[in-house]
Amino acid sequence: MGKLFGTDGVRGVAGRELSPELAFKLGRAAGRAFKPRKALIGRDTRTSGPALEAACSAGLAETGCDVHSAAIIPSPGVSHLVRLGDFDLGVVISASHNPPQDNGLKFYDSQGLKLSPAEEETVEALLGDRFRPEALGNVSPWPRAREEYLDFLLARVGNLPLRGVHIVLDCAHGATSLVAPELFRELGALVTRVGCEPDGSRINATGVMNMEPLRALVRAEGADLGIAFDGDGDRALFVDHRGSVVEGDRLIAALAPHLLHWGEIKRPAVVFTVLANMGAEEYLRGKGFQVLRVPVGDRNVSWRMVEEGVELGGEPSGHIVFGRHAPTGDGLLTGLMLVKALYRLGFDLSSLVAPVSLYPKLQLDVPAPERAKQRVLEDPRVVATIREAEAGLRGKGRLIVRPSGTQPVIRLFAEGPDAALLQETLEKLAEVIKEALAQDDEGES
Repeated sequence: MGKLFGTDGVRGVAGRELSPELAFKLGRAAGRAFKPRKALIGRDTRTSGPALEAACSAGLAETGCDVHSAAIIPSPGVSHLVRLGDFDLGVVISASHNPPQDNGLKFYDSQGLKLSPAEEETVEALLGDRFRPEALGNVSPWPRAREEYLDFLLARVGNLPLRGVHIVLDCAHGATSLVAPELFRELGALVTRVGCEPDGSRINATGVMNMEPLRALVRAEGADLGIAFDGDGDRALFVDHRGSVVEGDRLIAALAPHLLHWGEIKRPAVVFTVLANMGAEEYLRGKGFQVLRVPVGDRNVSWRMVEEGVELGGEPSGHIVFGRHAPTGDGLLTGLMLVKALYRLGFDLSSLVAPVSLYPKLQLDVPAPERAKQRVLEDPRVVATIREAEAGLRGKGRLIVRPSGTQPVIRLFAEGPDAALLQETLEKLAEVIKEALAQDDEGES
């Protein structure tokens, strides 16, 4: 069996790559690996979620673990409730920003952190082992899970009066649909909703994967702020009153000096992934901040923050970690932290981020089968073209080429002041990769 776990758990087309049988085996393997006494499981709004949740729960119960179901809940809600409650393991059935036909499965340890690669390898190694159950655990619902999560979030901001503030929420027809509107209305905001009809088949049709409906609605409504989430609610991106999108790295850079001044973070340091814009890093360094870089993936951000004692970090995609409050990215918490800051500063997001200038950045995704992604990137022609492209951008930008850990694509990123040069560089590299993929496919047939 090939490596199942990617950068954010196991993902695939539900019923094919991720079947109920595999979900059962993953649950049982996790139960054997970590021997949890109690586990909490939740899911997003995909049609395949209930079947996969039931299968994974049965696998855990076969190892003697009592499983409590939060049903539909944002994935960071599981992280928080495991960390703060009497649970030894958390499980989320979700494929995050992937399309509706996909689903996924990821685990959280007792501290609410995602598993390390070594821990995932331990789980995967136990998938094929024979196992004789000795005592079965119980599987039961936990009806108060969303309410407990909502209470946790409200406690982060205290009595924050938002009466008169108009916020448009785009919940991507995902897990935040059942929490976000209530959360911001509880604080007194006027809430307009879009993407809040979770029927299981439209998850991620809007939200962070398609910001246009939110941008248009913010402008049409004359709202103060727009917040977009992804399917499982661990990411958030923002729209100012003009309809302009503010991504995660720019927001972190703009917020960090204020958070330091207010005592919300202890030291001038931020953890970014390699994809964060150079402009955001330059701005922070100019403010006296240390900027640490890690590979792509919010769990890499979380681990480095813990190691270095840093309390703020994240990704351009909207995974933002506020280490004082949570060990992982949480779109709802990010929204609250931003609203709290804007309340202090006059509620103008465009003015907050204006000092942070970003370089043009282009992304091109090349479809590639999982089995071929790494092999093609090691092809001598591809390697030579990447080196040539890097040399062409030296002093004028940078290039990042990486296989996606969640989808069957190779991602190409280029960043620098000359957008035309970036476009030319990516298109040339993409053609060489496509040629290598075609020859690789011929070699296998």
